[in-house]
Amino acid sequence: MNKEELNKMQTKILKKNKICNYTLGILLLLILFITLIIVINKGITFIFIIYIIFIEIIFGIAMMIIIKNIINGKEIKKFNKEYKNVYVLNFLKQNFEDITYKPEEGINKKEIKKYNTLNLGDRFTSNDYIYGTYKNVKFEQSDIHIQKKYEEEDKDGNKIITWETIFEGRYMIFDFNKNFKANVQVISNNFTKSSLPHSKNNKKVKLEDIEFNKMFKIYSEIEHDAFYILTPHFMEKIKKLYKELDAPIKLTFMENKLHVAVNNGEDSFEYNVLNPINEKEIEQDIIKDIKLITDFVNELNLDNNLFKKEV
Repeated sequence: MNKEELNKMQTKILKKNKICNYTLGILLLLILFITLIIVINKGITFIFIIYIIFIEIIFGIAMMIIIKNIINGKEIKKFNKEYKNVYVLNFLKQNFEDITYKPEEGINKKEIKKYNTLNLGDRFTSNDYIYGTYKNVKFEQSDIHIQKKYEEEDKDGNKIITWETIFEGRYMIFDFNKNFKANVQVISNNFTKSSLPHSKNNKKVKLEDIEFNKMFKIYSEIEHDAFYILTPHFMEKIKKLYKELDAPIKLTFMENKLHVAVNNGEDSFEYNVLNPINEKEIEQDIIKDIKLITDFVNELNLDNNLFKKEV
């Protein structure tokens, strides 16, 4: 599919959406009008009338959303898929080498569990999987959404289920070819505690940089490895990157890899089909999402010879 065909698909969706809005709006007004006549004839109080109207408006809006999703759901899903193939993939190819992009797939839950970097919660979804190379540094990334389930009972004994989002953001894995044995974790103090897994072997480490210790918690199985990886120069770069991101982060160094979890509450490489296609804005949004990947390589100098495996 090309850009012109994508525009035609969006126009069709917007037209259906407009017709749906008008139809449901008229039905809602009709229902309100009939209700008003009935309650006035029954002599019901003004406050009760307002209450009934409020309930009907809420119900009407909910029905509008449900019906619109039923009518346009499949077409919107197809539009999002084609949008990523037409626009996102193009920009990824311009910025990275050996690119593989699978919008409907993500980093496997089993891989997160294997490395024990995040609490997997009770509901785990992942998409926008990207594998590629940037400045000779291999990486993979995806969006991850993790929720925790809570069950409680009300005063009547009815079960109430609620879901809490404990992680929503980007998960990236970079080559970090520096020889070390231990698992070293750097966790910003504002990182959601409920999204952190339980770890028995890691011990808290205090580094020489006082500001770094205030911004992050550092854990390692072997203290020497934490000092070996987190040099004064490298800590300065992490602090700079963290301040620019302005979001909770967790860095995990293990098995010659750097695992990065950015809990920024965002879903990358997405586009609202109800917004008119503006190629300049699309480019800005995609470049912004790509920049999160390139910033870690550039700011942390992951392509530097310092991080090449010793032969």
